[in-house]
Amino acid sequence: MNLNGMIVLRILGVIYFLFGYIVHITYLSIFPELFDSFRETTLISRAVDKNLLTFETINPRHFCDDKHRVVDDEIYGGGHGLLMKAPPIIAAIKHWIEKNGLVENGTLKVESGKRNKKTHHPIPGTLNFKIIIPHPSQDVFNQSFAHNWSECSHLLFICGRYEGIDERVRLRLKKNYPDHTQRISLGQFVTLGGELPAMTMTEAVVRLLPGVINTELSWIEESYSLEQNMQNLEHPQYTRPEVVEGMKVPEVLLSGHHKKIAEWKKDNSLNLPPDFFFNRRGDREIE
Repeated sequence: MNLNGMIVLRILGVIYFLFGYIVHITYLSIFPELFDSFRETTLISRAVDKNLLTFETINPRHFCDDKHRVVDDEIYGGGHGLLMKAPPIIAAIKHWIEKNGLVENGTLKVESGKRNKKTHHPIPGTLNFKIIIPHPSQDVFNQSFAHNWSECSHLLFICGRYEGIDERVRLRLKKNYPDHTQRISLGQFVTLGGELPAMTMTEAVVRLLPGVINTELSWIEESYSLEQNMQNLEHPQYTRPEVVEGMKVPEVLLSGHHKKIAEWKKDNSLNLPPDFFFNRRGDREIE
């Protein structure tokens, strides 16, 4: 990355700090305690301490209208297991939208079009949000999604459990917030719920926020970065000692010759075909 690019990033970080641009991340989950230790991890804790991130959970049980606060029920048409009910989740989403001032007189207040022409980051003070549902969908999470979401002011992860979520949640989101909702998968495997996928995606997003990681180059030059057109896997890396069980660090990395080192890194990075990733831009709306 050239000097001008580094200066732009540092200025952007200062602007975020001075003007209070914060990413607000919320998890809708019936197991909010799962996020307690995650909140205290170095990366997340650092972002919160630097006032770059707010972190909260919403339990859909608090939006149930029955005495026992039941959030699940049997599946119509038969089937194994239980399904998360739509009304508590829909009510929780409405609460989140209103609490964060994303609507005014029933109209969305988001200003997703106002972005810096050079950095493509949102102008501090503007509102933009994503409602994210971890789901075995055709869209698979990648670094492009992480960059896209890091430009949002508000993120809401809806974490399903049991056999999933009543389809009417998706239909309501598609009707009310089609441009702001994303169903996404981490891959072709199944977890017990959406909490762990949500944490994984959160880390990918948060580490891109200016000021979270001490050096911008650490994520600009890494695997799958947009600056590398998402087509490079990072080169092999080494640290002390120079020899481990007879395996030596490549001599060129010890030479101090910056040009030769740069060439070695380029030659030893794995180039991927342009179509390696499905939906590389990370901007599909809910289907």
